[in-house]
Amino acid sequence: MNKKIIGIIFLLVFIAIPSFLQACQETPPAFEVLSLDITPPKVTTGEKAIVEVEIRNSNAKMDTYNVPLMVNGVADDRKSITLAPGATELITFTLTRSQAGTYRISVGSKESNLLVENLLPPDFRLSNLEVNPSKVDSGEKVVITAKIANVGGTQGSYTAELKVDDCTVQTEKVTVAAGADSILSFGICADLPGTYTVTIGELTGTFMVAVPIQPIPPSNPSTPPVTYPCRARG
Repeated sequence: MNKKIIGIIFLLVFIAIPSFLQACQETPPAFEVLSLDITPPKVTTGEKAIVEVEIRNSNAKMDTYNVPLMVNGVADDRKSITLAPGATELITFTLTRSQAGTYRISVGSKESNLLVENLLPPDFRLSNLEVNPSKVDSGEKVVITAKIANVGGTQGSYTAELKVDDCTVQTEKVTVAAGADSILSFGICADLPGTYTVTIGELTGTFMVAVPIQPIPPSNPSTPPVTYPCRARG
């Protein structure tokens, strides 16, 4: 007898579960998600992304809603808000990821994607080589400058070599942040006349040392004419 009762109870439970689940699915949510924005939509690993979600209370009474931030279907963060009927509120989540990939971000019925990329290594670019002045006298100083920019994703150090006629004469080490630039500056002197080629990386320029002007020695002065006293006549 007991076994029959237990069996009937289990049967009733199994019949009731689908109806209960259907009723839950058909129940309209008390809160409506109006918008979901991710700024920026693309970040590097470890960089912060801001998720802004606008929520409205669609219920007829004031209520408290526990807002879950879902990442790839798993709750990553939650925030609790209390709203009056028909009121809206903008809530903000901060999201970071250490692994590269595309993440599906959702709150309620709204969703968007966050693209996470690996940090790029330093990448240095040289430009704007200038030689000043381009023509000097022997022993006069020449200043060579160039711009170095780091277009990579992380800070790094670069050792620049100044070559004169393919011979390294000076080096300078600089540390440049990602997205920043710096100015390299070298000063050199040359004594021998001629044209010199300077090189920094793939950049080249020239300067010329002028031939010194030799002073013209003064010519021998002509012998002044010899004058004689007039002789007395008679």
